[in-house]
Amino acid sequence: MINTLSESMYRLDLLNEKQEKLTYQSSTRKKIDDGSDDSLTFTRQIYLENKVSTFENLKSQIEITTAQNDTADTAVGSIKDKIEIAKNEILRALNGTEQETSRSTIAINVSGLKKSIMLFANEKTNGEYLFAGTNGSQAPFEQDPISGKVSYTGNGYLKRVAVEEGSYRERGVTGFDLMMNTTDKANFGQKLTVSANERVIDNEGNEWVLNDAVPELVKHNVNGATNETMPLTEVLPATTPKTYETTNAISTQGRSLESKENIFDVLDKVINALNQVDETGAPITKDQADSILKEGLEKMNTSFDTVNKAHSDLGVRNKIFEVSYEKLSSKLTHFNVLYENTSGADLAKVAMESKALELTFTSLYSTINKMNQLSLVNFIK
Repeated sequence: MINTLSESMYRLDLLNEKQEKLTYQSSTRKKIDDGSDDSLTFTRQIYLENKVSTFENLKSQIEITTAQNDTADTAVGSIKDKIEIAKNEILRALNGTEQETSRSTIAINVSGLKKSIMLFANEKTNGEYLFAGTNGSQAPFEQDPISGKVSYTGNGYLKRVAVEEGSYRERGVTGFDLMMNTTDKANFGQKLTVSANERVIDNEGNEWVLNDAVPELVKHNVNGATNETMPLTEVLPATTPKTYETTNAISTQGRSLESKENIFDVLDKVINALNQVDETGAPITKDQADSILKEGLEKMNTSFDTVNKAHSDLGVRNKIFEVSYEKLSSKLTHFNVLYENTSGADLAKVAMESKALELTFTSLYSTINKMNQLSLVNFIK
């Protein structure tokens, strides 16, 4: 009698454990509670959870990048529009019928366009400047409060964003790409010509800074100045500002260098010519001003081409992120389905087992009730 009762209580404990498991599966829709329930399922579940988490983070990062790309695309388009207007203003000044007072008005208009272009070049989204290279925490273009000269303070490196596990893609364009015209380019075995007021950048994004005292170009990487230099020779007859040529041809395979002229400097020269003064503020003749304006118009055409190329490069990179986002979304859906199939409880099966368990409980409780009646006759019933 005692053994039979103990066995019944043991079976009741097993049924209670089964009931707890079914209740957990029904309420959470998960197959197992911990790894001891099913080690194989638990291992697969952990793997799929990590995959889903990874792809969700990648997808979120690309969504942020896409928003930045859209803003950058709009900003670059606006810069192109402003440059086009500036070109028309210069043409109007060169019309021949414009009086000195009219040119002064045009100078004010071009100055306003310069300010607008600078605002777009310093576009910021999600707390990050879009055209500063990898230094997105600082405004890439700064204006000297006295001279009005605008300088680029960013770098030539593009930010890389993860689009897949272990796979990264470059995002956006830098200020060198967007707001600087290429005046000369040299590849392996060639020499580079550079003016003292220009910047030099290589194909890896490193800037080569001019040291007038030697003279030489000093390579700067992301950590600052390096020991690598390139000697220069001044081009004669002398010019103002000075013009240099690399003493030796580029000797590193795969390296290319570009001399860059700031588009804001071009606008400054145009504004000075419209006001009929030189860079120092000294008066110049109308013929001299016209000559500068004609040169400025040519450079503004080049500037438009520069910005247009940057816009094209930006569009290509933006498309890469759009395609990557679609691929990530597809993979995330796939892993979510796998996770649901692996860790999710079969609710129909749970319902059937719960019903069967209910019948078992009823039968067992009936048996225990009879066992508690001490009469042998009642037990036989």
